[in-house]
Amino acid sequence: MRPTQRQIAESNELYAVLGGKLDLDDCRYLGKQPARRRQTEAGEQTALFQWVKLAEKQYPALRLLFHIPNGGRRDAIEGAHLKSQGVRAGVPDLCLPVPSGSYHGLFIEMKAPAGRVQHTQKAWLDALNARGYKAAVCYGFEQAKECIIGYLSDENKL
Repeated sequence: MRPTQRQIAESNELYAVLGGKLDLDDCRYLGKQPARRRQTEAGEQTALFQWVKLAEKQYPALRLLFHIPNGGRRDAIEGAHLKSQGVRAGVPDLCLPVPSGSYHGLFIEMKAPAGRVQHTQKAWLDALNARGYKAAVCYGFEQAKECIIGYLSDENKL
């Protein structure tokens, strides 16, 4: 069944709203509700790594920043395989294995602005902090960026 011209037009309007090509005034004129964009943890982390690529010249240590792919939805068999290979619940999302100030390295648990820290994540952060690492929860790209810049500014104080 082929879509009608009206369905095509409505679809194009929706894509324009989602793609940021229509602003709020356009939406009101068209009688559309603007799409609410819920920023996800993955989206925030992607934004952070886009900044990292741009900031690597200023902060060369950023070349060592990496994501620990510990989360995500998996079936029971894959989960069992990963658990047997050492995956542990609550491990922070990002690691920067660079000493700075009195710290051995930096771990960041990324959260979307409305995200919540789980008990297992808090336990890991506390354990890492107790062992000489800086471990922090960052709500969104901006907070993570500021955390990293602050951490790296202490790097010269070694």
